Amino acid sequence: MKRCTLLLSLCLLLCACTPAPGESAPPPDATAGAQTAETAETATGESAGASTTLPAGLEPLDRGVLDYDNIRLVCRFSVWNEPAPGYFTASRDGQWGLLRNDGSEVLPCTFDRPVALCSDGAPRYPAWILSKGDTDAAYWEETSWYLASIGEGMVCDMAHCGPGYEYYLWLTDRGQMCAYIGSLGPSLPTHIAPAQQADYSNCFPTRDAVLVSEEWGEVPDQYQEETYRYRTIDGTPLNNYEYQQAQPFLDGALLAAAKRGSRWVYLDQQGREVTAPAYEGVYSDIWNGNFLASPLLNGYAAVCRDGRYGLLDSAGQEFVPCAYDGLAWDGRLGWIKLADGWHGFTVPSAPAASAAPEGADTWDPLQHVPIDLVFPDICQPERYQPTYRTISYDNLNVRAGPGVDYDKVDSLPPGSPVTQLGRSSATDGWIFVAWQDRPLGWVSTEYLK
Repeated sequence: MKRCTLLLSLCLLLCACTPAPGESAPPPDATAGAQTAETAETATGESAGASTTLPAGLEPLDRGVLDYDNIRLVCRFSVWNEPAPGYFTASRDGQWGLLRNDGSEVLPCTFDRPVALCSDGAPRYPAWILSKGDTDAAYWEETSWYLASIGEGMVCDMAHCGPGYEYYLWLTDRGQMCAYIGSLGPSLPTHIAPAQQADYSNCFPTRDAVLVSEEWGEVPDQYQEETYRYRTIDGTPLNNYEYQQAQPFLDGALLAAAKRGSRWVYLDQQGREVTAPAYEGVYSDIWNGNFLASPLLNGYAAVCRDGRYGLLDSAGQEFVPCAYDGLAWDGRLGWIKLADGWHGFTVPSAPAASAAPEGADTWDPLQHVPIDLVFPDICQPERYQPTYRTISYDNLNVRAGPGVDYDKVDSLPPGSPVTQLGRSSATDGWIFVAWQDRPLGWVSTEYLK
């Protein structure tokens, strides 16, 4: 059953018991070891966490010292449950609150679970997912009013939640890669569009599947394997490993985190594991309570090894060794737990953070081409997508591929406006078109003007 259909389960989950104060991850596997030679002890044998001085490479943030038990990344309830920049969730005495990344408090520590962010975009953004037992509607209305009054959004009412699903599948019965993306209910497998390929750096965390026929078309059967493998768009595996969880190389990230066995490992875009599978998760997935490894955020990721925290760089080296009681980094600012409390920091070597406007989605009309259609091997850039009109005296056949030997999949009324999205390098006189903003199929240019 897809995640988007389990809203009731999520609501029950949000009311579940809170983790113990200071809990940061499942029990460590004593057999795991890190690739780095750093240890959790200083040269004098004193724990690094007992110091009140920032480690080398970090620049202090002049925001005082915070006395929270724990500070973590905020999980955004989305397809990949990636961290939300600009905020942290903090705990004190087993209760959780919300901070801006500069350490200023948005919500006090009065909630049963770590604060999370809803998948909604503008105009509801940010909508905070909060859990607190024995509260009524008036409490949530008052909290929402307060958030709005300070310009920090609203309380998520769970009425619009559901990030949908996004899977990349290796179809073992076809020897073909496909995307399977939807919201409520089943979708149809589609080709991977150029924009998707660029977004994922042509490194897709995939699961094996086969197609079965349903009334509405061919859809993936239950996945043959619960594990993931990284593949390029032509299906070539990046390495020989299988992973229990896998994060994508989003936005050109040089590394991605994947869970192999009971630990997380970081690998590069060539499939090389640049760390050992030695790390524990550093923030919690609100869907099932799993702890997730942080992706690279502006070139760095907070990591936890054997219950101690550090900062990983884009080469897979511990820029800050895993020797501290806590560390959180959202790509802009961070907090590290020293002997006297949490100290804010920046990383001068991190590139300037940039982000697309919230709620702004990129649109690629080739993203929804069913795999039963031939995908154009020459795609038209958006600024060079000419428009035509079909013949005015009869319906025009739309075919699955560039030629009359392909099946007819649709027809266009006389005089219909169409947009050229691509063409075939092997066949002249046919183009792949969209009609009413949806990819349709192949038509003969002889009947266009």
